[in-house]
Amino acid sequence: MPTLFQTFLNQVGQKYKEVDKRLGGWLPGGGTASPVTRAVFPPQVSPARSKELEKITGVKGKIINPQKTPSLVSAIAPVFSAWGTNDYANPVLGEIGISNYQGTGKNSKERYTEIHELGHLNPTDKKYYSYGGVAGRFLTGVSERLGKPLPLELAGGLALQYLDAPEEDRAERFASRFAKQLNYPSPEITSQGTSPYGDMLRRQGRQISQEAINTVINPFGIPEKIINKTTQFVNEQRASALQQELSRSLSGYRQRFANEIEISPENLKESERLNSLARQIEALGIEPKY
Repeated sequence: MPTLFQTFLNQVGQKYKEVDKRLGGWLPGGGTASPVTRAVFPPQVSPARSKELEKITGVKGKIINPQKTPSLVSAIAPVFSAWGTNDYANPVLGEIGISNYQGTGKNSKERYTEIHELGHLNPTDKKYYSYGGVAGRFLTGVSERLGKPLPLELAGGLALQYLDAPEEDRAERFASRFAKQLNYPSPEITSQGTSPYGDMLRRQGRQISQEAINTVINPFGIPEKIINKTTQFVNEQRASALQQELSRSLSGYRQRFANEIEISPENLKESERLNSLARQIEALGIEPKY
């Protein structure tokens, strides 16, 4: 039977916890997580779903819904970039943030997003770009807010091409591995291992870098018409070599394809390579010739 003093201590302790709860968890040892603690270590939506995904992919990740439980990333990222409201993976904390996340595994888009973001946490094929996979979007976001200073614009454009884009390709390749098993549309992956998402970031990066370079090489305001013609000439020369390779390869590809009843793995791989060549030509503003 508790003594009078023990009863008194229990009552005081309970009152202390109640006060801590009303104050939002700021009292030390009060038992309620403070806003800082909740932001750094927000609760995951469905621990059972995270365990299930870990068994399937071999990658561990805590998935939260930042709209219901704000995290450090969801609180800070929008300040620096318009990309800050996107779904994200935080490799430092092993955390994934997915907007409106349900954690039921019933929605195909959500299943794809789960695996894509787990791809960023996947440790087995990390490269140098995996440690700066959002650097381009961060730098371009900061640059936008600071009036697009030239050094930040150039750095952001290059980072988009050589850090963000290959890291998104890596996550898309990971997502493609489990598309059939988890029944969601597989991302398109070329024979070079690139994806439409990565290609989009590369195009954006090239455009930003080119605009920054134009600011440097055109300080005297050369008419845009002349610059456009020069750029078109350069792009035509770059596309010419790609077009020659495309035309040369198409002839043999068509002959092999015509003799096949079913598409062979070799022809399928060649088809992906030819599509990649065509997209590279289109990216230069030239219409591919078939």
